Amino acid sequence: EGGVPGGGSPLLRAAAPKHTFQSTVSLMRNPQGPPLDYSFLEIKVIEELREVMPRTGFRKQPPETIEDETGAQVPNPLRDEWVAPPRDDLQVHGLKLGNNMLASLPPVFNIIIREIMDKPRNLSWIDLSFNQLEEVPQVLASYQMLNVVYLHSNRIRKLNSAKCLTELPSLRSLTLHGNPCEQTKNYRLFCMGMFKTIKSLDFTCVTTIDREKAETFYSRYLRNKERIRNGD
Repeated sequence: EGGVPGGGSPLLRAAAPKHTFQSTVSLMRNPQGPPLDYSFLEIKVIEELREVMPRTGFRKQPPETIEDETGAQVPNPLRDEWVAPPRDDLQVHGLKLGNNMLASLPPVFNIIIREIMDKPRNLSWIDLSFNQLEEVPQVLASYQMLNVVYLHSNRIRKLNSAKCLTELPSLRSLTLHGNPCEQTKNYRLFCMGMFKTIKSLDFTCVTTIDREKAETFYSRYLRNKERIRNGD
C-alpha cells in the first residue's frame, strides 16, 4: 500500500534515467548533459525533489543517509537508484519542473538545487509551466545565467510580479501565456517593453518592429506612471 507500480519504495516515483549507447556516446562528446526532468511527478512542494529521482538526467549523488520523521538517520533509498554520469565534467544546465502542482517556489529552492546540481549557478533554463504558481518566483532572479524561463499555464495574475526577471541579463525566451495576467491590456507590448533582452515571447519571435513599438509604449507607460506618482 502506498507503493509504486511494480513494487519498490514509495519515495521513488521515477525510475533511474535510462540511456541508449548512442545517447551515452553523445554525452561523452558534449560536456553539457541533459536537463534534470522532474516533470509529471505530482510534486506539490519543492522539498519533494529530495525524495524523487528525475525522469531523465544526472542529478548530484544523493547522501548516504537521510533524516526520518523521528530525527534518526536512515539509509537513503535514492542512493541505490542513482546513476553516475558517463563523465565527471558533465554539467547540468536545465531543470524541468513542468506539469506538477507547485504553488510557489520559496527561497529554500536555493538549498534544494544545490543538493541536486553540482553547479547550480550554471542553470540556464527552467520550465515551470503547467503548475499552480500565483506569482513569478522572485528566487529566479538569483540565477544570472538563466536565458530561458517557461511560466505558461499557471495562475499568475499580476504581470508586475514578473519584474524580478528584468534582473536576468541573459534572458532570451520567456513564456507567460495561459495565465490570468495575459488578459492585461497591451499585455504583449508591456512584456516586450519590460524585458528588453528577450528574443521570444510566448514562443513567438520578437521582431525589430515589435521592439520599436514596445519601447515607445513602455516609455509612455513609465512617464504616465511617474506623473501619477508626482500628482501631476
